[in-house]
Amino acid sequence: MAFNENRVINNYAEALMEVSGKQTAKVLSELQVIELVFERNKELAQTLDDVSVSSQQQEAFIGILGKGCSTTTKNFLETLADNRHFSLLEEIVENLDQRVSASNNHSLVIAKTAIPITAEQSKRLSKIAQKKFGYQHVEVKNVVDPNVIAGVILTAGSKTIDGSIKNKLVQLNNHIKQAVGKE
Repeated sequence: MAFNENRVINNYAEALMEVSGKQTAKVLSELQVIELVFERNKELAQTLDDVSVSSQQQEAFIGILGKGCSTTTKNFLETLADNRHFSLLEEIVENLDQRVSASNNHSLVIAKTAIPITAEQSKRLSKIAQKKFGYQHVEVKNVVDPNVIAGVILTAGSKTIDGSIKNKLVQLNNHIKQAVGKE
């Protein structure tokens, strides 16, 4: 994910938290349900972000998708449509969830690994994350990404601890390049 995307995601989540105020939990819940729709149909977000989709088509879809949702959620969906950012919905919802948890001194930590982790590993990572990130309560969500190769990347909000083999290889490669360049 590019730096600018991270900034956009953070900005959306921060704005949602601020605008929704005491209704943040409700907005988050509504967005999590909507996120499931997109999760089950990966092409949907890309289609809605496509400039060939008219504003009227987007509005019609948002009307259906946002039916029964709060005004804040509907307005947020309209903002995503206007800016063609539906493809960022999953990350925005995840970021908002982390912010809500953090405000309750509870955090969702994403543990990105090459293979699924066991319940015992999840508990150990939870304890590590509590110490490293300073939260009293940590929930670990495992995301499998074969690109990690081995090890784990822990992410809580904007904080990341990269203990992956891929990262170690990149660091080693950079170190070798620097050493060769100095000779």
